[in-house]
Amino acid sequence: MSTPQEQEPEIASVEVIRELCIGAASCVSLAPETFELDPEAKAIIKNPKGNPSADILAAAQSCPVNAIILKDKRGNQIWPKV
Repeated sequence: MSTPQEQEPEIASVEVIRELCIGAASCVSLAPETFELDPEAKAIIKNPKGNPSADILAAAQSCPVNAIILKDKRGNQIWPKV
């Protein structure tokens, strides 16, 4: 049986594709220490390590337009799945 720690992704980079962002703010709701909305109501990275990785992953998965890209230390894309 896996422990929650083993299942948590190792997120090394967080990126928001500004052109895709529609300002839904679900990322801000789920990971408020990592994401915030700028004056144009677009998500920006406040602190890439602001929330636990599981919360950042949930925030990225909640984005209706997949504007949040997560990668591991090796540069492999964690989210969205490719």
